[in-house]
Amino acid sequence: MPSSLFIQPPPQPRNRFRSDRALRRTLERLLPADVFAAAADDLDRMGERAATEMPALADEAERDQPRHIPYDAWGRRIDCIEVSPAWLKLVEIGQAEGLVAIAYEAPYGGWSRVVQAGLANLYDPVSAMATCPLVMTDGAARLLNRHAPDLAARYIRRLIARDNAWTSGQWMTETSGGSDVSGVSTIAKPGDDGRFTLHGVKWFTSATTADMALVLARTENAGAGSRGLSLFHMELRTPDGGWNGLQVRRLKAKLGTHALPTAEIELDGAIATPVGGLGRGVAKLGDLLNIARLWSAWSGPAGTGHLLDLARDYAARRKAFGAPLSDNAIHRGWLARIAAEYEAMLGLSFETAAALGREEHGANAGLARLLAPLTKLACARQGIWAVSELVESFGGAGYLEDTGIPRTLRNVHVNCAWEGTTSVLAHDVLRVLGGSDLGGAWVEDVERRLASVTLDRAAGVVGRTKAALDQLKPLIASPDPGAARRIAWGMAKTYQATLLAEAAQWSATRDDASSLIAAELFTREPLVSADVGDVDLTGLALG
Repeated sequence: MPSSLFIQPPPQPRNRFRSDRALRRTLERLLPADVFAAAADDLDRMGERAATEMPALADEAERDQPRHIPYDAWGRRIDCIEVSPAWLKLVEIGQAEGLVAIAYEAPYGGWSRVVQAGLANLYDPVSAMATCPLVMTDGAARLLNRHAPDLAARYIRRLIARDNAWTSGQWMTETSGGSDVSGVSTIAKPGDDGRFTLHGVKWFTSATTADMALVLARTENAGAGSRGLSLFHMELRTPDGGWNGLQVRRLKAKLGTHALPTAEIELDGAIATPVGGLGRGVAKLGDLLNIARLWSAWSGPAGTGHLLDLARDYAARRKAFGAPLSDNAIHRGWLARIAAEYEAMLGLSFETAAALGREEHGANAGLARLLAPLTKLACARQGIWAVSELVESFGGAGYLEDTGIPRTLRNVHVNCAWEGTTSVLAHDVLRVLGGSDLGGAWVEDVERRLASVTLDRAAGVVGRTKAALDQLKPLIASPDPGAARRIAWGMAKTYQATLLAEAAQWSATRDDASSLIAAELFTREPLVSADVGDVDLTGLALG
């Protein structure tokens, strides 16, 4: 190799709890001072493991992808799913660091969900999607606690353990549809001792190597549609280690989440127990879905924060036109706009975690039911935009698989599909607005928060946010299904702008203008999209 050949120094992972000012300041702002101080060691340790130990494990897990072995050497059906030991280690790290346990140990009371959000932000981008079984396990624990105390007494301790813990899956998707579960055809037949046997095909099952699963099925005498569905609990293995009445038809080939085993499953006599009795299966599953939606919302800013920190480090190492990229005004402005989106995602997703925590600890549920779909809708999609921009910021190196950078884009993309697409979530927002007074409560909350922002330099941000709120008020009062996406996106971005304005005031008292800059950049673009409701779509070809 010629001695004069230039070798570009790569970006170096850092402990983002120390280097990511937006993440640290968001936690510091939301948490009481004593809670932040008490949680800091755990957050710092997670940040250190994410910077040092986990990236190599994630690389190995991505290379050593899951394999389905249907038969043994003698022709016996075994349906073995082999996963990388590195991926299993990543799951164990998440469990040991309390990513599931913290919500139930609740060392910080109602603030435990916010600390959990901070841990997940550090863990998720370098976990090779080991977050998936942890998400499902968190949701399963919440669901069993609320709807099935008998099952909770048997399984919760296993699910929230930090060592030798169980994980759970959630199986509802069939070929008839994903979010529209009304066509579920899996049948539950009465068996012994109040248990049932399940028969049908689940087309898309994540966490396939879990210890248990929650499954939607229809009893033989139940009516059609979603009202006829019940929720069942099943262990995946029998006491002798064999499968509990299921066969693995195939593993799915996916755009991303390559280290995560995702399978098509046939249930043929799987023994299962009704969760909280028969009926109301979809309603019960809602408790799990809200947890899963929150985790999906966390993944958007997590992937963004991970690549943004690398991009900033890289900008100081990469020279262009005789100077570091970090000195280039165009590059600095570009990263600043991405950073504004990142801080908006952090504010919304962590505020929703706080609302959920308050509800779990006996406070009024408040806006948690409305914020869950709004937050997932916004942060999942914004994460894709931000991460795609950040891939570009590394130039050609960002497109090379062996840098690990493209993996972040592939993996963050799944969050728009998991637990409801953007349109499904917008429909859910309209259901909430039409069936409760939460729309009015949301408007009052925005007005109260904006009134508390007295920083002179934030006047423009507050004015633009108030203007967006005025646009939304009549839409919220009389929601039109044809404007569902416009309403939901407008509410999400207006709430993000409101939270950025609050952050700007808080940061200004600490001689930090970064949140004000983020708020300015974020609100310079429309918070409520243009009205296209008067466009005649007659004759539009979709086929």
